[in-house]
Amino acid sequence: MQQQQQNPDNAPSPVGCLLRIFWMFVSNAIVYGSLAGIVMHGAAFPSILDFVIWSTVVFTILARRVDITRWGGKTAQGEPATLIHWRRHAVIVVIVTIVASVIAHAIGV
Repeated sequence: MQQQQQNPDNAPSPVGCLLRIFWMFVSNAIVYGSLAGIVMHGAAFPSILDFVIWSTVVFTILARRVDITRWGGKTAQGEPATLIHWRRHAVIVVIVTIVASVIAHAIGV
């Protein structure tokens, strides 16, 4: 039996695609929905929604790193991603989430 070589540029990995879908879309929906819940219900800090938000942020950052280091990760524009992209993404996600969480708790009280 002859093994076929996969070319990452021509045949993207299903795992890599799922990781990208998670860090680009699903994680944002979870965080935004949880922030909306805090605003609408005035959840005290810390709440279960804060746990959901920060767990999602951690999984998002880890998913992006695994995508880049193991599955030939791409940027949102389709370019090859590097650990510099990952670091920038991690910092932005954490800062934006902190600010959004503070605002959500301030509005929801």
